[in-house]
Amino acid sequence: MIFLSQHINKTPLGFTLIELLVVVAIIGVLVGITLPAVQMVREAARRTQCANNLKQVATALHNFESARGHLPTGITEFGAVPYGSTTFLVPLLPYVEQQNLWDQAMIDYGFDPSPFLSHLGMRTVVPTYQCPSDPESGKVQWTHQNRIVTTTSYLGVNGTNYTTRDGVFFLNSKTRMRDITDGASNTLMIGERPPSPDLWYGWWYAGFGRDGSGSPDMILGVRELNPPVPGITTYLESCPPGPYDYVKGRMGEMCSTLHFWSYHPGGANFALCDGSIRLIPYTANDILPALATRAGNEVVNHLWD
Repeated sequence: MIFLSQHINKTPLGFTLIELLVVVAIIGVLVGITLPAVQMVREAARRTQCANNLKQVATALHNFESARGHLPTGITEFGAVPYGSTTFLVPLLPYVEQQNLWDQAMIDYGFDPSPFLSHLGMRTVVPTYQCPSDPESGKVQWTHQNRIVTTTSYLGVNGTNYTTRDGVFFLNSKTRMRDITDGASNTLMIGERPPSPDLWYGWWYAGFGRDGSGSPDMILGVRELNPPVPGITTYLESCPPGPYDYVKGRMGEMCSTLHFWSYHPGGANFALCDGSIRLIPYTANDILPALATRAGNEVVNHLWD
């Protein structure tokens, strides 16, 4: 038997340290590229859902106005009978497929005219009233005075500020579409603003706001004011008196409660009185007061187009 000796060159198995470091570096670069892209796609989806929810609210407002002859009251007076301190979002419940919650609200008001403690609506999340880009959206949480609350991402536009009442929603308002003489396509109806960091402002079901005006609770002006209130704790004492501009807010900052803003890049969604939804950039700050009034006879240049 003849034995042939074969020399087989065997390639070493595994990676060298240098090769491993190169692979790790490549993976790190790929992760750095893909993560921002994934986040952008997710935010785009959240922003679309946010706009869709706002569109549903705007449509519900139009249906309410068609049925009742006027838009719902921005906020009713504290102690008003039969529904004190209610927001404009409460009578919209039957128009956003929440008839059962509306029926419950009527029962709760029958037992307790003050909605802040015993009413189920104060601690019930309504998905249509939430923007998914808001990290506090859709939660039931504790706030001051041992209250359990839920919030909304969408506030009614009360005009310039809480004292002028020149917008669509304000204390005891019953605005009709024919009252909006500036034109439905030139007048803001609802805008985005996350709830305050302490969750004291931004309840969807009921509220009080400054001097009972509802601002900056569930309605807000585009040049809102923050004057001191002697003897009353507002939790906004550290904030300047205003007026406040339309600028990007900051998470965790109480003073951002006093102006419209959102977690979307560049601006916030607004519903106009014609039912259209627009992402208005912060660069449109100068024209927002003209858009906020219902009958100011201003000439508006749509800078966001």
